[in-house]
Amino acid sequence: MFWPAKMSKVRLIGLKSNLKKTIETLEEYGGVEIKKLSSKEIENSKPLEENASIVAKLVKTEAILNSLEKREVTARIRVNDLKDFSKEKNFGKIEKQLEKTIEQIDEINNKIEILKDEKVTLKMFAHFDIDFSRFNTESIELVAGTVSRGNTSALESALKGHANFTRKPTDKEKLLYLIAFEKNSFNKDFSSLGLDKIQIPSIKTKPKAELNKVDKKISELNREKTGLQKELDEISNKNYSNLTALKEYLEAESAKASLPESFLGTEHSFILEGYLPEKNFEKFNKFIKEKFGKRTYIQYFSSETLEKNHELAPTLTEHSPLVKPFEDLVKFVSVSKSNELDTTMIFLVFFPVFYGMIVGDFVYGIISFLMAKAILGKFPTGIMNSVSKVWIWGSIPTMIFGLIFDEFAGFSHHAIFELIGIHGIHLYHGYERLHNIEFILAASLLLGVFTMAIGFLLGFINAAKHGDRKHALAKLGWFGVVLFGTILITTLMFQTFPQEYILPTGILFGISIIPIILAEGVIGLLEIPTAAGNILSFARILAVGLVGVVIASLLNDLSFPGIDKGLLLIIFLPLYIFGHLFNAFLAMFEALIQGARLNFVEFYSKFHEGGGQEFVPFKFEKKYFKD
Repeated sequence: MFWPAKMSKVRLIGLKSNLKKTIETLEEYGGVEIKKLSSKEIENSKPLEENASIVAKLVKTEAILNSLEKREVTARIRVNDLKDFSKEKNFGKIEKQLEKTIEQIDEINNKIEILKDEKVTLKMFAHFDIDFSRFNTESIELVAGTVSRGNTSALESALKGHANFTRKPTDKEKLLYLIAFEKNSFNKDFSSLGLDKIQIPSIKTKPKAELNKVDKKISELNREKTGLQKELDEISNKNYSNLTALKEYLEAESAKASLPESFLGTEHSFILEGYLPEKNFEKFNKFIKEKFGKRTYIQYFSSETLEKNHELAPTLTEHSPLVKPFEDLVKFVSVSKSNELDTTMIFLVFFPVFYGMIVGDFVYGIISFLMAKAILGKFPTGIMNSVSKVWIWGSIPTMIFGLIFDEFAGFSHHAIFELIGIHGIHLYHGYERLHNIEFILAASLLLGVFTMAIGFLLGFINAAKHGDRKHALAKLGWFGVVLFGTILITTLMFQTFPQEYILPTGILFGISIIPIILAEGVIGLLEIPTAAGNILSFARILAVGLVGVVIASLLNDLSFPGIDKGLLLIIFLPLYIFGHLFNAFLAMFEALIQGARLNFVEFYSKFHEGGGQEFVPFKFEKKYFKD
């Protein structure tokens, strides 16, 4: 619960003739993480012979799947059926059919794009109700182009007496000119006259008639394309499930075929190493013996041996489904090493408290719970699923602290009774944050002290477990430093303790810095301001929480939809509800961020190194296929 599972290592030495069977056996067992080996004396084994053909078929399968519309896969397909499906006779037929259909669709798309470009140009010339076939002579030259409205005089002056022209507006800024003149009779540079020439499309009749022809061609091509799309849909409906299952199966087979690259091998033998939970070794040993008898040699390395050799095994944490969301979030930030404390349970205890203290409103706690439940329904898996479950946990202390702080959407319970017409009822005296700032600040800092003290204590346990007495004593020394700083500051600022306590804790401080100096040197004392800063960071519990309280109070004062608002109630009610929902969301978001920060930055830095690798056994999730 508080420590990762003890991990052991196994070394298997077997005959090359048993290599494939060994890989199949490891996959069947499904509880060993294979270690990548390397050696100067012995080369790594080569992949299995079938690896190249598996990879080639996998690439083809992925290419086909990417070309098809997605379909829901509901049933798992047997491996034997997949092998029949993947035979060249069946697979090749699908591939050719798909290739031909996609090629035809691409060809149609290209034709449609060309016609669309032609249509854009034709639309410009549709302004002219002219039969362009009249200009299909060798003696007449036709030029078209656009001119800015302010630059037409130079062009028209040059054309006068030399050419016939007509013009139509294309937009607010430009005019389209159509100019006809006898060939070789007009030799002026049109660009110097402000004309931006346009290629005249091949128009045999009037532009509008040509436009109708183009639209008809596009419609015909789209109908043809729709028919081909239906063919694709039929291919997808018929084969998508098989292809998806085949892809998953080939990925597993490819991983198995390439696994020997992690082994060491000679001409006749191979060596592999893997990690597994220490408690499972006997079961694994028996499983291998049943499969190979004495043909495979097994060497066992206990967790103590790995510790002595400073070999870090992968990390396996084992928690109930109830705690799993917290484990997922912790791993998302940093995986504990296999030989240090698992921070999951610590996060489970402290994060909801930090979150609850920051939001600290009973009504917002209910909103938090409902919002988290809604998100949970939208994300059945993944990190957001875990976040929403942790969010639900955080809602419970939020409601508890809402009762302690006597805050109900910015109102006290007494004020709510007054609003509904019940006067003179005071059920209890809550610690409202706006009126008890010093007390809540002191409580926040004391929570910081308690958290830091626990952190150093856990650091002591970590170091002691590894046999590092020097650093273990240093962590206890920090415990004493924090205790002295707490009594000193709370006595001087809040008169929490009698001043007589300062001297004995000062002596404790002097004793505490000795192991710190011995373990970390004089430079270790420079961490004292850092530790103080970590504790002061807990003041953000009050600071961030107060922002939400102030906004809630302002909403209640300025936009509460009371009867006295009259018809304005119709406007004020939705504004009031939205304002509180938005404020609740801001408070929750800040609480998630700041609560996580106080855990991962201020707290964990006192005992947690992280940087571990999660245990990933050699097995495959068979979501779409079955043996």
